[in-house]
Amino acid sequence: MRKSSGPVEKFTFASDRADAALLHELADLDAQIRDLGRICQMPASFIGLDYQTEPSFFKALSAFGNLHDLVLIQPRGFAALAGLGIRSVRRAYLGGQATDIGYLHHLRFHPDIRGGSFLLRGYRAFREIFADRPLPVTLTSILEENHYARQLLEAERAGGGMPVYQPVSRYLTALIPLSGPGRRWPQKYRSRQSGTFSSRILQKSDLSALVALFERAGRRNEAAPHLGRLESDGSLRGFPGLRVDDMIGVFAGDEMVGAIGIWNQQHYRQIVVHHLCQPLALAQKFWQSVEFMAGRCPVPGIGGQVDFVLLDPWAAEPGLESMVMPVLIRAACEEAKKRGAMFAAMGMAEKFPALAALNTVFFLPYWSIIYRVFWPENGKYEFADRPLHLANLGAL
Repeated sequence: MRKSSGPVEKFTFASDRADAALLHELADLDAQIRDLGRICQMPASFIGLDYQTEPSFFKALSAFGNLHDLVLIQPRGFAALAGLGIRSVRRAYLGGQATDIGYLHHLRFHPDIRGGSFLLRGYRAFREIFADRPLPVTLTSILEENHYARQLLEAERAGGGMPVYQPVSRYLTALIPLSGPGRRWPQKYRSRQSGTFSSRILQKSDLSALVALFERAGRRNEAAPHLGRLESDGSLRGFPGLRVDDMIGVFAGDEMVGAIGIWNQQHYRQIVVHHLCQPLALAQKFWQSVEFMAGRCPVPGIGGQVDFVLLDPWAAEPGLESMVMPVLIRAACEEAKKRGAMFAAMGMAEKFPALAALNTVFFLPYWSIIYRVFWPENGKYEFADRPLHLANLGAL
């Protein structure tokens, strides 16, 4: 499995070809990757969240794509993995055509090797991967407030071996609390489109119309997700655990003009609270003391798991986005509440034409920046003159 004896090595993993025997062989590496993620938690002054992939990191990778090139770093003297980076390949639309694109993620460095030569050595390995497996574009995301990473990576130093990180768009993640005052919560006001559209949970018989909607949206929106056939377990290919009946469709008459997923990834990707500031900890304890009146506290205590779903993937009929998206968001929040979730999260690029639709609900905003990553010899993909969808939240 790991053939190199050096401190930096490359390893390719194909999610769609991983069987039980391979996952068993990778169990030790899997545990080391999960441990490294916990060591590399970002400090937080308000609330600290630990993004986990229990019980198997490699099973969770299928949410990012079907093929993954890993760069593994284990310096001499380290008993376990000390650095990691992954480029995953997934299907999306560029220039109106479905194609493979890359997504760079899970860049992790043990605190003891930060500031040394291993960052550059790791990127040298990625440069070889980009050359060996060329793709039209590779994207990545960095939290806007992660100033250290942005300063380190945004400087265009390709001549020194580092890639170019070129900003494409800001990306909003809206964390929507589903528990709140009033029956209409989290809606801010009554819908004005109630007589124009209808919505319902989709069925397998809707699959062809669903795929056609995502294709129409993909031909008009850059880097929009591709939706295809069903897997043997009934989930949509590229969206593990998401079935057709986890999708809500919006209809104008008999025509499907919008669709959105209620994607529960908690059986393979979890968010666990590892820090609460003192005021939030006190508020959380007080809420727990009056749960019999106020209902379940949406923020768990330290060590508790956040109960959330992703409103993802989604698509709206081109030209109708500003009308359809508010209806989609309202219907998705209502369904997520019925399923017992405490939070719903939805992502949208700042340059997407219906971003304002998120203002129909109460939410906590988290901004990231989407970058294209390339070396001079790769060439720089120029996005077509289309709205930027850019990424689906479930694969970030």
